[in-house]
Amino acid sequence: MFLPSRISNLTSASPASVAKVTGDYRVSLTEMSGKNALLNPSVQQYFDYASALKLVNIPVSSPIKKTEFANPEIWECVHTLTRNSQAVAFSPDGKMLATGSTFIKLFDLETGLLIRTLKRDSGILKTLAFSPDGKTLISSGLSQRIELWNVFTGKLISEFITHAYAVNALAFGKDGKNFVSCDRGKTVQFWNADDTHATATFVQHHDWVNSLAISPNGAIVASGSYDETIKLWNLHTKSQIATINAHSPVFSVAFSPDEKLFICGCADGKIKLWNWQTAEFMGVIVGHTDEVNSVAVNREGTIIASGSADKTVRLWNSQTGEEIATLTGHISSVKYLTFSPDGNTLASASAEGNVKVWRRG
Repeated sequence: MFLPSRISNLTSASPASVAKVTGDYRVSLTEMSGKNALLNPSVQQYFDYASALKLVNIPVSSPIKKTEFANPEIWECVHTLTRNSQAVAFSPDGKMLATGSTFIKLFDLETGLLIRTLKRDSGILKTLAFSPDGKTLISSGLSQRIELWNVFTGKLISEFITHAYAVNALAFGKDGKNFVSCDRGKTVQFWNADDTHATATFVQHHDWVNSLAISPNGAIVASGSYDETIKLWNLHTKSQIATINAHSPVFSVAFSPDEKLFICGCADGKIKLWNWQTAEFMGVIVGHTDEVNSVAVNREGTIIASGSADKTVRLWNSQTGEEIATLTGHISSVKYLTFSPDGNTLASASAEGNVKVWRRG
């Protein structure tokens, strides 16, 4: 695959360079010399793909040449929702947007009008996730409580008490019953909606766990942390299976819906990419001038969106790494963003409390 100057490509010298360190397979920086890095054969059983997953240690710096927009795209801001937190989520049918500050507000995406308010009383809203059928919603924030809601009645179904204060991210499994949380207590917890107690609790990270993502096949959970690692977990057996060393605090992780890409956004301002099917480390995208707080991939896997402390949302061609749009208008750090299910709408939330809804032209 041709990779332009914007993307840096690195690899370990040979399989012999792989070393096992306290259960995590890693490659030392001094052994990096080309494209792919570390192969962990034990991960293969968890995937539907022919090849195993390769994990990499990414160098802190590498030569990157700035490029101009090659094929620019037009995205227009169609709604700005004010007085919210950084939590935002699209319903699976793409008709509603959930956000809020303390309360959760459900908006009609077509009109921008408020549909319903879910009245929480557990502090600032930090994270939201719809179940795959769109009937329920989980939420949490600056507390030890996770709330499960009926989306259509607005009624609270149940509450769950977490291991530590301040839940940073939530993610639903494909079955709509199992979900995962992570928090500032270095914890990843697994839950079942029918049981108020965690089914598994892991304190394997060494700092805040900032982000979660579940693979499209529903088998793998990825967790990204300030400790500069991404850990991969088997959602079914609730066990850790691998660690990726990102060499920078990880603020966001994401899988592409087309099952091709796995990406992360980091404090060093870089976006790191893997081809999830072929196990190839694709490289590093550079363009932001400050930390990358959030990353997302559209349904087709063709566009990567990134939100940064530099106050911009940037869109990238996932195959070439070329920047195709810069979306401006936020007046503070962009904390979170997400694509709608059809990939034609993007929502971004910033520190000043504004949520902007962008539509593809």
